[in-house]
Amino acid sequence: MSLIVYSSGELSMKVRLNKATWRAFGGIIASGVLVVSFQNCGKAGFDSSLDDEISSAAVDAALSAKYGSATGAKVAAIPFAFDATVDTITYNSCAESSLTGQEAFFSLKAGAYSTGGIKLNDAFFTYVDNPDNFKPNYPATTISKEQYANFLADSPANKDAVANLAIRSKTNLLNVYSSSTSVTLGTDVVGLASTLTDSLIMTSLNTAKAAPYISYFPFSPDARVVEATMKFNTDQGIAQGFRNVLANDGALVLSYLNSSSDPNVIRGPSSTSPMKTAYGRAYKLGFGQPANRSAEASRILPANQLQGITETDLSTGSVSGSWNCTRQYLVVRAQDAATYCPAVNYATLTGSYLAELEVVRRQIRADLWDVNPILKCVVPKGGVSCYNEDLVNGAASGVNYYTTSNNPGSTAGTPEAVYGECFNSLLSAGAYMTSTIPTKRCGNYISICTRN
Repeated sequence: MSLIVYSSGELSMKVRLNKATWRAFGGIIASGVLVVSFQNCGKAGFDSSLDDEISSAAVDAALSAKYGSATGAKVAAIPFAFDATVDTITYNSCAESSLTGQEAFFSLKAGAYSTGGIKLNDAFFTYVDNPDNFKPNYPATTISKEQYANFLADSPANKDAVANLAIRSKTNLLNVYSSSTSVTLGTDVVGLASTLTDSLIMTSLNTAKAAPYISYFPFSPDARVVEATMKFNTDQGIAQGFRNVLANDGALVLSYLNSSSDPNVIRGPSSTSPMKTAYGRAYKLGFGQPANRSAEASRILPANQLQGITETDLSTGSVSGSWNCTRQYLVVRAQDAATYCPAVNYATLTGSYLAELEVVRRQIRADLWDVNPILKCVVPKGGVSCYNEDLVNGAASGVNYYTTSNNPGSTAGTPEAVYGECFNSLLSAGAYMTSTIPTKRCGNYISICTRN
């Protein structure tokens, strides 16, 4: 480990995780480099005493000039108002350098398509609707949508807030995990929709207490849907490294940036460092191996299925939602599709299979993937393969698809009783029962989790 102090005053800790370190995490040996960036650790959300660019006195003066001193003080005291959540999180275990830049492939994708989205919380309405705090503009009898929008845009707790997703440390939420040497907006810290106090976003938000979440913002200057995509699986070592991190100190965190141009500071109820509470939600991701595996396979299979999510409120630590992660879609090569993932006539799908396809298509695009919701498998389009096509132990590799079609006379696509050994590129020959490297590679999966 080495400490680096940047000229900007930012402190970053490079963590080069060698094989011994990965064992300490309790996972399969992995290669590669993960970096934990400690950015601007002295600032946790809005600093009530002195911000880098403008003092609180200047903020108060600006609010007083606009609203008058009494009302300006009440605008300054408006609580944090936003509540964002996602209802679908998908993990794609494909991890090859050849997939970099391929639109079909991602590592994590989270979005709101049914019950999730963004709304204003009850605390905001309780405060603003209190007649001792604010009154409607005459002659109206209720506070208008325009008033709500102005209050939000001017209040220090909410101004320029940006909902975002990143893999952060549970012990200090300002620490972001990255596969590069620094935290990058759009890569390591990915925004959901646009700046929340933008008038074009506020136009679509419901300004009524207990209103439903909004997941589509047609006038947004940036993304119109509440969705974020992360791509970090550049090889199997990095992929396993992130899974180990997420199984231990890391979590997928939905928080709120101070601005759309600074990935380093998030908002929270306290400025205490290390930052352990914030506004938003943490999604603890649990990974596991495919089911029905043999004892031999348990020794070598990567834990590359997302099998569980625990969601907690970052401000309280309490559980805030439950998740279903039973959708495990096997990724099949195009040349193997006829046997292991035959095409489906979508027009003939009915009932549960049609509903299943609708869920999968939220994040697995029709122009990029063929989907078989009956066999629960997918095939990438465009001649791109999820699997390394190099020889294994001098032989053509192929993939162990964990289906009885490997056995003569059996039905294609149905699970075997037991999943046998397969080639795991992170292991040496001695890891296998016979000390012989299998020629068929281990399968990759797209795991789709939905919020109950």
